[in-house]
Amino acid sequence: MEKKQVIISLVIIGIISIFLKLYFIDFSTYIVSDTTSYALNAFSYINNDFTPIQNKNPGWPIFISIFFQLFESESFIEYGNIIRILSISIATLTILPVYLLARKWFPQKYSIVAASFFAFEPHLINNSTLGLSEPLFILGIILATIFILQKNHNWYFYISFFSFKTCNLQK
Repeated sequence: MEKKQVIISLVIIGIISIFLKLYFIDFSTYIVSDTTSYALNAFSYINNDFTPIQNKNPGWPIFISIFFQLFESESFIEYGNIIRILSISIATLTILPVYLLARKWFPQKYSIVAASFFAFEPHLINNSTLGLSEPLFILGIILATIFILQKNHNWYFYISFFSFKTCNLQK
């Protein structure tokens, strides 16, 4: 396959994945469970309250607090939708690193199949529509693995530890 065909295939997989995730999401409902605590922690970080939270790492709430500051609203539902859209975006953007990781061991056509398996995996679709932090965690793990597998570049090794540390903040 040519490079152009691979890019077109990955873009089509990404677009279908986004539409599939948007089909299952209900933007008119409140966010639930952990996502509510992520949103409340993000608001506390915006107000300079960095009190440690028991059994929770601050990575995802700090990340979403940046976007909360960009989009001010009066409705908590809109902030929940921001979290959902961020999670869906990260899950969709992870398709490319999954393809690159699969490319290390498989031919191009099987790597595209691996990327499509990842894009249409039901648990990831559900977690991204709920606004959970798993898509960011998965992206960090995949990037760390890609950087560790790079040859002849010691600085990739250091980037992999930074990537792993970043994704470790999410859990």
